[in-house]
Amino acid sequence: MYQLFDASFFRVKGTVQELAPLVAKHGMGGINVPVEILEDANLAREAAKCVYDNGLQWGLLPTPVDCLSGFATDDKMFDEGMEKLKRWAEIGEKIGVKRSYNHVIPGSDTMSFDENYEWHVRRVSEIYHILNNHGIQYSLEFIGPVPLKKSFKYPFFDSIAGVLSIADAISSDIGFLFDTYHWYCGGGRMDDLYYASAHVDRMVCFHINDGIVGRTREQQEDLERAMPMTTGIVDSLTPYKLFQKCGYSGPVMVEPIYPLYNKFETMRAEDVVIEVAAAYKHMENLLRKE
Repeated sequence: MYQLFDASFFRVKGTVQELAPLVAKHGMGGINVPVEILEDANLAREAAKCVYDNGLQWGLLPTPVDCLSGFATDDKMFDEGMEKLKRWAEIGEKIGVKRSYNHVIPGSDTMSFDENYEWHVRRVSEIYHILNNHGIQYSLEFIGPVPLKKSFKYPFFDSIAGVLSIADAISSDIGFLFDTYHWYCGGGRMDDLYYASAHVDRMVCFHINDGIVGRTREQQEDLERAMPMTTGIVDSLTPYKLFQKCGYSGPVMVEPIYPLYNKFETMRAEDVVIEVAAAYKHMENLLRKE
């Protein structure tokens, strides 16, 4: 697998031409696709040349809207987003982007389970066909934190098996994103982990992170996390080692959110790159000690 740096996620400003050499210098293997280059084919070509000249790979193609959030993206917004996605996917194909994903919200206040399932199948099908036409593999991420799930009137899927049941209703080409935090919050079941490891050919990305100290599994919040293997709450090492052993070759990305967002926003770009790279090195050092 190759280690990914996502500038927009880490709140880092800078062009691909500015950031790619830093990412390569500090030992990471990939960089995510910034929205800006997807609006301009010339910018995209220049960025791709820089990525490949620095020996890097692309991460994931973003989607223009929060496609699978009904309360955030109504039908009109979704339709407009799909028109933009067609343009982004065309440019993404030309520069060699191979992967994309959306998360599946684990509930709804307006749709019953069955209604929500049919709604997801319709939207996922449309997104999948757009991306598939350009050689980009689409995937779904399950969401695990209990407070988020309990905030909805009607519960929905919160497991890898659940989101893949949506995928399989359309095409087995649709994959999944595995996130150690969501896996932990959803129970940390080993059967879910081994299920994922048996299907690494469908895994499009792998997120690693840790929980917040002082909270039980049921108290962990969706947007508050730590760097992997730092607080000792989430075991990211076991999935990392297992997926590596099973031949997963796609991107892995550290995904702490708050409170680290606040810190990263005040730092120089290279200092953020150094800290993210150190998190990957920490995981590798732990693996060597196994």
